[in-house]
Amino acid sequence: MKKITFILSLTILSMACKTQEKTQNTSVKEETKNIQQTDYTPIKENLFITMERTPCLGTCPSYAIWIYNTGRVDYEGRTFAKKEGKYTKTLSKDAMDEITNMIKEIGFFNLKDKYDAQVTDLPSCIITVNMDGKKKKILDRYDGPKSLRNLEKLIDHHVLDDELIKVEELK
Repeated sequence: MKKITFILSLTILSMACKTQEKTQNTSVKEETKNIQQTDYTPIKENLFITMERTPCLGTCPSYAIWIYNTGRVDYEGRTFAKKEGKYTKTLSKDAMDEITNMIKEIGFFNLKDKYDAQVTDLPSCIITVNMDGKKKKILDRYDGPKSLRNLEKLIDHHVLDDELIKVEELK
């Protein structure tokens, strides 16, 4: 009787192990399937915004900003900029969304190409936006709309901060 009980116990234990193994294998297969269904497709990095502030005959800060659709920012501080040299950082999704929304709200692509006057000592802000298959460049030196100036200030706000990381030049 002990022998039959022992054999019966081994059989039941063996069946339980196979059931658990089958369940685990199914879970692993489902996880693998889910991973394959949500394949990571890298975003192709494209230039989203360039903004350049030009010098004047005085001490106006001069710098250039390049913002990519991935949130990567390249910054080059030139004359009289708070940070001179090359820097980089990454903007958050919220910052990118805020900039994108303002571009849409102000009707950037419907603004004039140039806001200028016959004044030589004024700095300019030259901003180019590539979005939704459209590209537009605006020179803002004199009497540009307040909404455009607010966009320029928003870009400065998100880029010009302590999160900029100095890019070491290759020697």
